[in-house]
Amino acid sequence: MLRLGYMGIPLSNSEEAALSFAKKHDFQNYQMIPLMCSANVVESLEKGDIDVGVVAVKNAIAGTVKETELALKNKNGIEIVDTIDVPIHHCLFAKAPNMNIKAVASHVQALLQTKDNLQKLCPETERIEVADTAYAAEMLAKGELSTDVAVVCRKEAGIFHGLIMIKENIEDDKRNMTSFSMMKIRP
Repeated sequence: MLRLGYMGIPLSNSEEAALSFAKKHDFQNYQMIPLMCSANVVESLEKGDIDVGVVAVKNAIAGTVKETELALKNKNGIEIVDTIDVPIHHCLFAKAPNMNIKAVASHVQALLQTKDNLQKLCPETERIEVADTAYAAEMLAKGELSTDVAVVCRKEAGIFHGLIMIKENIEDDKRNMTSFSMMKIRP
């Protein structure tokens, strides 16, 4: 069975990218392994815990994904197998309707991709960086974030965790795309 590791957790944009790679490459017998961050994907590849890994590399709005750049620095034994572009749409979710939002939590890339709209929707609120957009939704749903915190995530993640959608498609550019790469250890 092919072990397909990806940054993020279930319902993340990276999971969607990993599923797209699986379909594109016609993987028949594979296991999806959520690894939260790029460093974990690279480390799992090097240890042989996964066969291929998927990471975000560049966004049309926010630019290079720094966490991936750092994870791959001086890693000559890893090769890029394929790269795809995935449309990215973000939503703002809260624990309850009509909340007095004091902070917004999400992955740094999502916060950058929604910066202008967040300034309009939640002016002068704190930004909290977490490891993944879907993880932000999970944290809010489980009470690991204060109830006056909103999160930026995919629509599916917010709905799955029972959160209330404040606004859909809050990315600053409706053509928002992220390039994801599938990697493996160089033979």
